[in-house]
Amino acid sequence: MSQAKKVVVIGTSGAGAWAAITAKKLEPSSDVVIIRKGEEERGLLTRCATPYIASGNVTADASFKDDADFLDQGIKLVDIEAVEIDRKAKKVVTADGVTYPYDKLVLATGAKPIVFPIPGVDLAGVFTLRTCGDATNMLNWVNSERVRNLVVVGAGAIGLETSYLYGQLGIKITLVEMLPHIMQRALDPDMSEDVEKYIEEKGIDLRLGQKINSISGQEKVEGVELSSGEKIKAEMVILSGGVRANVELAQKADLEVGRFGLKVNEYLQTSDPDIYAPGDIMEYSSFVTGKPALGQLRPNAVIAGRVAAMNIFGYKVKFPGYINSFATRFYEKSIAGAGITESDAKENGIDTISTKQNSFSKHVMMRDKKPYVVKLVFNKQTRKIIGGQIVSDSESPIRHIDVIGLAVRCGLTALDLATLRCAGQPELSADPGLEPIALASEAILQKFYELNGGV
Repeated sequence: MSQAKKVVVIGTSGAGAWAAITAKKLEPSSDVVIIRKGEEERGLLTRCATPYIASGNVTADASFKDDADFLDQGIKLVDIEAVEIDRKAKKVVTADGVTYPYDKLVLATGAKPIVFPIPGVDLAGVFTLRTCGDATNMLNWVNSERVRNLVVVGAGAIGLETSYLYGQLGIKITLVEMLPHIMQRALDPDMSEDVEKYIEEKGIDLRLGQKINSISGQEKVEGVELSSGEKIKAEMVILSGGVRANVELAQKADLEVGRFGLKVNEYLQTSDPDIYAPGDIMEYSSFVTGKPALGQLRPNAVIAGRVAAMNIFGYKVKFPGYINSFATRFYEKSIAGAGITESDAKENGIDTISTKQNSFSKHVMMRDKKPYVVKLVFNKQTRKIIGGQIVSDSESPIRHIDVIGLAVRCGLTALDLATLRCAGQPELSADPGLEPIALASEAILQKFYELNGGV
């Protein structure tokens, strides 16, 4: 067990908060201090809530966990920005000049939205969505400016969610994506194309393979111009083009930074073994390819925070590579994925075999059953599953993505998954005879059999 008595955590989102809470739980006598930046980070916000706050579907207060969750456990809170890490003296300096000594430091400064250098990006009415403040400012703008035309830039999960949530308010939405398909890093084209048709059926003006050249207006947004030259009226623009790790404080401390974030080892230690970096700030490898990958998802951050805390106290827990299980929603469509896509596999030189399987959310005799499709991707050489995707008209099949994610982590083969037995009940699950993961794996198993003249 580590003798660390003073643990300082910089940042209090998913990774930082859970690092602090876990550290105090593992070693109640330890002195745990969270340093966070001003009012915006107070409490613990689930970032997944921000689109729902921004559209008025939920309140900000209901989305926060109160500071009492920290204070009741004896965790000290400092609401002043950390401006320097003195690695030699092992202390953190805040903006008011106060120093906080540490035995172990958790650097969980997270990430910030990417803002492209577009003319007009500084106009009032242009927003990024990351914090509760962003969300409430967006909702206030919609109401005060009586927004009727909204351009959303970026068709990832947040872009899709904000589009449908604002679409429900009667706002005309134009969704602009520079890539040929929506969610291209998470879905293969044969899965995204049906969703794209559905998006248009819902009245969203989807513009694929397009960029925003400029945002027009005098003091506030009046419209945008696309790379095609087309001009679109808008009173509001949401930039949803991803996030970039907040590595400035780490760079100032001369910690090693990679392509996507702060470099860490399998125990989440940085180039300084007394400094850990869980969450959106860190660069880590894909479980499937072994190469550095983006993994800025809340489940990754929460588990990384816990793992960092365990390792501070000597547990030696290895953080697994990114599998990036995710789920999102667009009106009645549920979309999920885990592992890597077939397209990504090919880009990484992995020869694949894949298949799709249709099923229903409930047994076939149930009147309210909903269709869904599962795609599974296998490594042709190892025969192990490396990814899966689900598009459904019901939310219940989305839990299958966790089964797929675990199968990827456990290195299960088509032979293993062809005998998968899931719990069955007419109102709660697919008919066991239509269990899509088992049937899809059976089809893959048949392909392997035909290729090799035997299983």
